[in-house]
Amino acid sequence: MANTVTDSVTVADAQKQTQQGIANLFDVRNFDEYAVAHAPSSVCIPLSDLERRAGEIPTDRPAFMICRSGNRSSMAVERLRALGMINIVNVDGGMNAWEKSGLPVLRQRGAMPLERQVRIVAGALVFGFSLLGFFVAHGFFYGAAFIGFMLTFTGILGICPMMSVLKIMPWNRVNSPATCAK
Repeated sequence: MANTVTDSVTVADAQKQTQQGIANLFDVRNFDEYAVAHAPSSVCIPLSDLERRAGEIPTDRPAFMICRSGNRSSMAVERLRALGMINIVNVDGGMNAWEKSGLPVLRQRGAMPLERQVRIVAGALVFGFSLLGFFVAHGFFYGAAFIGFMLTFTGILGICPMMSVLKIMPWNRVNSPATCAK
């Protein structure tokens, strides 16, 4: 069997084929993004875990890869094909197109992506330190400067201690293992 000729599929076709059991749908976003909104029939395998969990992807029928916009899922298609897997197909437009088309979506109540939480916390800290620097003592400006430095540092290195802390907070726990491994 050769690599599938189809490189991508529309969200309507992806929904129809997964609903009929003709294909499987894999969401390659992170668990926090998946919890916010995902297709009912999807299985969450984050892009960062893809090679390690590739054995969980059945090869007997098409495997549709979906993410938020289609960028990460197209990377997933390339990476899985490089492993010699066949029938790997990108879902055009990702969850943005899925939701825009009015297709069914499951949501975890109160879920918010970690990246957004980091921006909220960092912004609140800078704002708070700045107010304290203006009205209490100028030394608080060092706190705002430190947060700015850390944001720059984490952007360059790609690691984020604040995100690591936010990940373990109770509101960021997935409700049940079934949410990400249907």
